[in-house]
Amino acid sequence: MRKNASILLIDDDAVTNFVNRKLLEKIDAVEKVQIANNGKIALQLLEQQSQSDAIPDLILLDINMPVMGGVEFMTAFQELELEQKESIKVVILTTSNHPRDLQCFADLPVAGFLNKPLTTQKITSLLEQHFPS
Repeated sequence: MRKNASILLIDDDAVTNFVNRKLLEKIDAVEKVQIANNGKIALQLLEQQSQSDAIPDLILLDINMPVMGGVEFMTAFQELELEQKESIKVVILTTSNHPRDLQCFADLPVAGFLNKPLTTQKITSLLEQHFPS
């Protein structure tokens, strides 16, 4: 597993973001963890970083958020003009496993789905799958 990956957590729950950041720091799996409280903030962050090397390798995206949720984020993400966009893996991290919620992403470029809570095993497996050494 490549240990220099950068992750962007997009979730409106501050506790979830805190716990996920601590988990990622504890297992020393990534170089950088960024947090956005909704999809709109995440898009602004990505646009600001488009001219630098700060673009995340992996985005963990919640579905239901105020301002801009996961589906709206992914729709807007497809329209972003980022050279590195194709290399960014987006994984849905949600408490919902309802087919209706997951079906909304059928035509969107997501790399997978994980159910909350994030665990060491889940993130390690995900990083090994998408970012091998």
